[in-house]
Amino acid sequence: SPSSDLRTMDTAALQQLKLRTGGAKLELEPLSESGNAIPIGVRLQAPAGLAIESFEVFAPDNPVPHVIKIKLGAPQTSYRFDTRIRLGISQDIWLVAKLSDGSLLGDHAPTVLTSSACFDAS
Repeated sequence: SPSSDLRTMDTAALQQLKLRTGGAKLELEPLSESGNAIPIGVRLQAPAGLAIESFEVFAPDNPVPHVIKIKLGAPQTSYRFDTRIRLGISQDIWLVAKLSDGSLLGDHAPTVLTSSACFDAS
């Protein structure tokens, strides 16, 4: 599980995860004026016969890369979630979802900031 070793979830560690493709979509604007409140959308659809148990969002170049962890009360075959996150610099944002068979579903998308929001370790 990605959350078992959050301190090492840098870009290289995320790229090493065996993520299923398809069924996971991370929606965010490719360009943003400020990193203070970047809107993101998580769209998950489990493969046939499986369900989504949890998901996490990582911004590996932030001072604190683990942005969100949601554990669903009951496994779902599809899930939608919208929120805003803070980013320190332009980077790829990663979505990693855990399925009922223990496999991982994921997506990542780049965003470019014209000014930073993380001047300290927040």
